[in-house]
Amino acid sequence: MNTRMITIALLLAACSAPAQASLGSDARAFKQNVKAAGKQGGHAVRDAAHAVGRGAKEAGHAVAGATKQGWHATKKAVKGGD
Repeated sequence: MNTRMITIALLLAACSAPAQASLGSDARAFKQNVKAAGKQGGHAVRDAAHAVGRGAKEAGHAVAGATKQGWHATKKAVKGGD
């Protein structure tokens, strides 16, 4: 009975080291995948924010241009001439 327990214990110990190594490599691969997914998500958010910012800038410039043209047209109409 005692020899049988020792044999089982040695067998379990021999099997657990490769299992731990496999779990360690799986954990590292999972960590790398999570980091890569996080970076891709961050880049997508950054690109979307930049696109919104560029659109707002263009809209602001368009409003400024229209305001300037309206101001000059009003000035010309009130004063007359150029």
